[in-house]
Amino acid sequence: MIAPKVTVYIPAHNYGKYLDRSIGSVLTQTMTDWELIVIDDGSTDDTQVQLAKFRSHPKIRLVEQENRGLNVSNNIAIRLATGRYVMRLDADDYLDENILTVLSSVLDSKPDVGLVYPDYYIVNDREEVVEIIRRKKVGEEDEILDLPAHGACTMVRRDLLLAAGGYSEDFTCQDGYDLWLKMTARHLPYNVNVPLFYYRQHGTNLTRGQRRILDTRGEIKRKFVEGHLRDQQPKVLGLVLAVGRSVHPQSEPFVSLAGQPLLWHTLSHAKRSQLLDRLIVSSEDDRVLEYSAAFPGVEAFKRSASLTSATARTEAVAMEVLQRLQTEEGYRPDAVCMLFVNTPLRRAEHIDRSIDALTIFKADSVISVQEELAQLFQHRKQGLALINETHGELRLEREALYRGNGAIHLSRTDVLESGRLLGDRVSHIVMLPEESLKIHNEFDLWMAERILADWPGSQRPRTNQNRG
Repeated sequence: MIAPKVTVYIPAHNYGKYLDRSIGSVLTQTMTDWELIVIDDGSTDDTQVQLAKFRSHPKIRLVEQENRGLNVSNNIAIRLATGRYVMRLDADDYLDENILTVLSSVLDSKPDVGLVYPDYYIVNDREEVVEIIRRKKVGEEDEILDLPAHGACTMVRRDLLLAAGGYSEDFTCQDGYDLWLKMTARHLPYNVNVPLFYYRQHGTNLTRGQRRILDTRGEIKRKFVEGHLRDQQPKVLGLVLAVGRSVHPQSEPFVSLAGQPLLWHTLSHAKRSQLLDRLIVSSEDDRVLEYSAAFPGVEAFKRSASLTSATARTEAVAMEVLQRLQTEEGYRPDAVCMLFVNTPLRRAEHIDRSIDALTIFKADSVISVQEELAQLFQHRKQGLALINETHGELRLEREALYRGNGAIHLSRTDVLESGRLLGDRVSHIVMLPEESLKIHNEFDLWMAERILADWPGSQRPRTNQNRG
């Protein structure tokens, strides 16, 4: 029997009501050189009833197993696959009739490409198009490759995926992010700017849990660096910039938040970072320096008087510390992670994720951001004009806007030495709104108190804790 060109596989767990649509979208493909593997991953709904009608189909293989999770099912599928190319289709999504033709043609004609992915539609449970997601063009609009392809409906060369170790079974979601890091480390990605699949959003979608997504991506990046890039991991200096007096009095170092000074929140989380090589506080204020030096492992450097004004440039403050370290100790880190006390809700994990992003994406700088989903305007000659126009229902990744939240600013030392704060290649980490709050006024301080007191997943400090 001649092996097909493409294997499509559907991992299905309690999505029986969608299977007719997803399987039907494979059966109606304009390309016929395919096989379909459907894995019933321990479903307790009517999945088996829905699959029964396809049991005799010559191009469909059905696998029934106890519930083992998405990534285990993915690995089972790629081991069973006989196609040169493989593509996952989630049980609640469905395909444009031309997707297999288009994506496989790219892999046929571009031997240096390891995976290819299209734009896509987002639909609701009534299959009404809510958005069209247009991806940046790899190589032309995106060189840093820190915006991964959607995990579903990305076509991959099967032999390369197996050589990369398949899917990591340590994680229960974000398999696409794991796939992206493994494949793009060795092989070129390619994207087709045509929407070719329908991604269904509904109340039970796994991807609705934003915190889980971001935490899992952080764990995937950490494992990837440990497994593949440990010798490239930079030596990073943590630098806390704290002035005794601020133009925003509510953001001064000893303002109390949840029973601890603002400075405590930054120092306590920075100390828990696994990836900072050293941690230094730069300040002109003796009280700040004394408080900081009482933390085990924290060094306190007195700042020059010329760098204490509100207009002092951050890169100049960083360079003063770097020059002192170089002169007195011969110590030169590969990068500096700058932290400010007015963003007290950042966690140690955010610091480490930024360092991993610097390593993986070969970036010059990494900043922490929130994606700005609201319409933004700028005043022009005739009044307000949109600066992130969405073209009706069309959302363009290339027009997405990100708001820096000031929580993380990481740059390589040679960037700072050149007199710049940001290098040419700037990657990012996304933080949630409740982690991104910057203290400027009484309202911000009140909101931070409420988040630490009541918000799920927040980390309120113990009130009897003063150091370390």
